[in-house]
Amino acid sequence: MRNWAKSHINLVKYMRREDVFLAQWLEKEKEKFSRACRILYEKGLVSGVGGNLCVRAGEIYLLTPTGYSLRDIETDNISVVDENMKLIEGQPPTKDALVHMEVLKKRTDVAISCHVHGAYIIAVGSLLYPGDNSIPPITPGFVYFAYPLPMLPFLVPGSNELKTSVVEILSKGEIKALLLQNHGLITLGESYSEAINIAEEVEEAAHIYLLTQGKARHLTDSEIEKIKSL
Repeated sequence: MRNWAKSHINLVKYMRREDVFLAQWLEKEKEKFSRACRILYEKGLVSGVGGNLCVRAGEIYLLTPTGYSLRDIETDNISVVDENMKLIEGQPPTKDALVHMEVLKKRTDVAISCHVHGAYIIAVGSLLYPGDNSIPPITPGFVYFAYPLPMLPFLVPGSNELKTSVVEILSKGEIKALLLQNHGLITLGESYSEAINIAEEVEEAAHIYLLTQGKARHLTDSEIEKIKSL
């Protein structure tokens, strides 16, 4: 009986240590998430309550809460949900939660799904026509990270039609960026840095496209091939 009691006590202590470890791990994940949200806001890739972010962390997902500006994301208001979108802690998640989660479930090569509303991105997405190749190959950075960049025709934000179309496109191959007509951009990454870098490169390319009124020199197929091989 004493041996059983001793084993039981040891098990309880072990479980408590595991709980503490998991709590510490989750807190660190939330700190990284909130820092990424602030970076997106400070770089002007989102404004107001627009844009959102999602990360797959083990068997749970961290998402921006609905109705919050990314500048106001703190560790205590981040939405933490399970794979069935059951809220574990924090505030209710963004209305785009299902889009992000479905993409990440299908794309095991990435862990981050990011949706931004950069002004130049939206401007270009309002001028160009949907298709497999929207913004032309202007800069090496854009070509390396996001070219060719497909653009989806306008669909109402939060609609099932948008969710279905985004998941269908981003589930294919190695595509890590999708332009949404009159709306914004979705990027994917193995890390926060990659997802944010892609968004920045697309925003810069969109800005240059507008500054040059669409008349900038395009990189040649040979140049594109060399850049892609770096």
